[in-house]
Amino acid sequence: MSKLFLIPVISVFDVHDAAVRDWLNNLENTAILLHLESPFKLERYFPENGRRAILCANEIHKEMLSLLDTIDPQAVFLDIPTDLYELENKYNKRLVSPHEFWTEYYETASADIDGPARTLYRIYTNEVVDKNTRLIESKDRLPLSVVFYGLDTKSREDFFKVYEDIFEKDGEFLLQAARTVNELMNLREKPKHLWYSPLKARQIAISYEETEKFYNELLHRLGRLLKFKVRDYIVKSLNLQAHAFISSYEKFLDYKIKVDEIKISNIIEGLNVLKAQSDYSAIAVLCEPLHYFAVMDALRKDRSLNQKGITIEEPDISSLMDKIKPFIQKNRIMQSDYDMALNILGIEKARIYDTPNAILIPKSNDLLKSPI
Repeated sequence: MSKLFLIPVISVFDVHDAAVRDWLNNLENTAILLHLESPFKLERYFPENGRRAILCANEIHKEMLSLLDTIDPQAVFLDIPTDLYELENKYNKRLVSPHEFWTEYYETASADIDGPARTLYRIYTNEVVDKNTRLIESKDRLPLSVVFYGLDTKSREDFFKVYEDIFEKDGEFLLQAARTVNELMNLREKPKHLWYSPLKARQIAISYEETEKFYNELLHRLGRLLKFKVRDYIVKSLNLQAHAFISSYEKFLDYKIKVDEIKISNIIEGLNVLKAQSDYSAIAVLCEPLHYFAVMDALRKDRSLNQKGITIEEPDISSLMDKIKPFIQKNRIMQSDYDMALNILGIEKARIYDTPNAILIPKSNDLLKSPI
């Protein structure tokens, strides 16, 4: 029997990449040249929110590695575009080391950076790859196989653009909501430590927010106001933003449902190939939190896996999810805002958007926890 583990992950490289780009974009060439003379511990020069995001990402990475060391997988599924199959084959044939694997995967990241900034970027990110990106190694050995199950590169970029649009529409909706609530009752909480990196070619945008208390208060007060006599005023104030956000959000959910179906199909196909090759005792699927619940739900319901001798194991990921929280805060907010926007406009949620595939961040009791 093979044990299959699904682990939510945040790309530590993407966070470092976004932070160093953010910093480099605000530097003059003379300052970059000075840093090239001593390119060590550059993080201390980054803006505070970027530094906090990096520290958080590093802690997530340590927690994730601890889980992987406990699982000790013989095969690892990575959410990397399937059209990069040559890289997948290189690793599985042991033609590249883990460091060379990740360096080749990320080599296009600096394509849009010119001059001395590119040199400084590469020095910094090479250290990140060297020290932090151990996702295809266990403590003592390498897994036998790596499987790519992500979208092809073009489809992945299109999906990111749809996500960017709801991110913007949600921001407009929340800004107007905060203004409207403040006109009637002052908010006690204030937003803090928000950091967002825009979408880049082939890479997702990074959102980091320590704003849970603020948004909880905002949505709670907005919900209360909708129940009282000021509902008409709230509806009038937020009508345009609510319509725009719902339209964008449902377009995103339509896309996400298709993306989840493709990824799940690729995982099942990959498992079929692995089972035909050998009997692996432990297999780990590393998955973005955005897709975690949909993938887990599909794997739980797939009866063919048990027939193939594959059982779904559910490790205790509560500590990992707690550390991930600042990076998934925006998705949680957008999910709650969607329900609030439907309430404002008096619209019932369509059945297609009330399924596991349409859930961005599940409630804690939706995540069954059992120790490894």
